[in-house]
Amino acid sequence: MASRSLSSLNIDYLGNHSQFIPVIAKWHQDEWHHISPDLSTQSRIKLYRSYKNSAAIPNCLLALINHKPVGSACLVASDMDTHTHMGPWLASVYVHEDYRCQGIASQLIEQCLQNAQQTGAKTLYLFTPDKTMFYQKRGWRLIESSLYHGEKVDIMSYCLNASSGR
Repeated sequence: MASRSLSSLNIDYLGNHSQFIPVIAKWHQDEWHHISPDLSTQSRIKLYRSYKNSAAIPNCLLALINHKPVGSACLVASDMDTHTHMGPWLASVYVHEDYRCQGIASQLIEQCLQNAQQTGAKTLYLFTPDKTMFYQKRGWRLIESSLYHGEKVDIMSYCLNASSGR
């Protein structure tokens, strides 16, 4: 597939483009239903409609190219019912398969890091079943491997302390 120009890439809060909430909810349901069995597409739609259109948690960012959704990333207070003592979390980082490997996920993550820092968070967490190397290359640290809803996942952290130099 030919690379598309990212010059028209726009990252904004999902709530500012609420017509795309069902699209994002379906993407997330299709991708992670096995690891979030308590959520349905409809419950995700309801959840995303309650998210903030600011750095406040929870929020969801939407990546758009030519006013078309191509990816998303969320900040949530808690993302693992087995690790409720940790938070906040980077969650639901997703880029549509037609737009992968173009830096969109990295830009979404960077904006989420900035948002989390604005909230005063010192550390951000995530879990991933298969993208550990992707996140390690971006400064995330593996802190634990765990079995979660029957799937092996790696739990990672990112220090948001501005003086740490990331």
